[in-house]
Amino acid sequence: MKDPQTPKDFKENPPTMTLKGYYQSLPLRNAPRYNFLTEVAKRCKVTEQTVRNWVLYGVKPQQQVHIEILSEMTGIKKENLWKD
Repeated sequence: MKDPQTPKDFKENPPTMTLKGYYQSLPLRNAPRYNFLTEVAKRCKVTEQTVRNWVLYGVKPQQQVHIEILSEMTGIKKENLWKD
């Protein structure tokens, strides 16, 4: 059985965040999830449904600039956006 992580272990090897994990961690009140979707859609010049496909269904954008925008907005490294 694996030993539980200590705070030191957690700081040295933090779990990686994914785009879906980031979206699901946003609070439900005040519609921050919806606000996130609409802001991404506006900045990428795509529909909200397209952004939902990226976030919830793991569809990766075809244009690299969209991946860069998602990474910038979330603070998640590009290579970690779709790890799950």
